[in-house]
Amino acid sequence: MNIRKHWKNLLLTTTAFFWAGCNGDSVTESGCPCDNGSGISSEASSSSESVESSSSSEAVASSSSESASSSSANGSSSSEVTCAPGDSLVSYYPPSYSESVAKSNAEQKANHGGVAKIDSIQNTLKTVPQCLADLRQELDMFVALYGAPMKFHKDEVCSDGTTRPTQEYLDYLKMKEEWEKNKPALDAECQKIYEDKLKEIEQTINECLATSNPTTDLTVCDLEAMCPDYGVDSRCTFKYKCNDGVTCRRTEGTTDINCTDKQGEKTTYTKKDFDKKYYTKENY
Repeated sequence: MNIRKHWKNLLLTTTAFFWAGCNGDSVTESGCPCDNGSGISSEASSSSESVESSSSSEAVASSSSESASSSSANGSSSSEVTCAPGDSLVSYYPPSYSESVAKSNAEQKANHGGVAKIDSIQNTLKTVPQCLADLRQELDMFVALYGAPMKFHKDEVCSDGTTRPTQEYLDYLKMKEEWEKNKPALDAECQKIYEDKLKEIEQTINECLATSNPTTDLTVCDLEAMCPDYGVDSRCTFKYKCNDGVTCRRTEGTTDINCTDKQGEKTTYTKKDFDKKYYTKENY
C-alpha cells in the first residue's frame, strides 16, 4: 500500500517538473512547440516569401514587356516608308496671272477692232486728221504680259512600291476646280471689257473725223514693199504713192525717205518728218 502510494507521488512529481520545463525559460530539444529560430512565425515567413516571389515575377514580366516594346520600335523604324519626287512635272500659271491675261486680251481684241475700223475709213479719205493717225498708232501697239509658270512634281515614288500624288498636285487640282467654276463669270467680265473698250475707241474716231481739216490733215499714201527672194542685197525697198501726186522710196535699214513731186522736185524726209505730213496705208 505504501509502495503504491510512493509510485503515485513519484509520477505526480515527474509530471509537474515536465510542465514546469515547458512553460519556463529553458530550451528543450523536443516535447513542446517552439518557433522556427528566426524570430518570425512560419506563417509570416511564408507570406513574405510569397510577396518576394510575386515581386520577382512582376520584374521579369516588366523586363519582357520593355524588351518587346523595344523590339517593336526597332521593327517600326526599319519598316518606315520613304518617298522621293517622281519624273512627271506639272507647270501652270497662277489664277491671278491668268485672270490678268484674259482681261488684257479682251482690251487687245478691242484695239484690233479699232485699227480695222480706222483702216476701213481711211480708204475713203484723201487726208486723215492727225488725231486719227495718232490713235491708230496707239491702238496698234501690242502690250504683252510676262510671267513665268510655276512647276512642281505631280507624284512621288515610295519605298513600299507605291506611287502617290504630291500635296502640291492635290492643291493644284483643287485650285483648277475653283478656276473652272469661276471662269464663266470671268468670261462675262472680259466680254464687257471688250465691248466698253471698242465703244470708247469708236467714239474717239468719230471725234477725230469731226475735226478734219484738209489744210492741216495728213495726206494719205499707199505703201508697197518689194523684197528680193535672193541676192547679195536682200533688203526690201518701200514705195510710197501719195494722194498729192508725190512718190517716195525708202530702203530697209535706213531712215531717209526720198520723195519726188509732180513737178519732179526731189525732197528727202526723215521718217519722223515724213509722218508729220503723210499718213501711210500699208498694203503688204
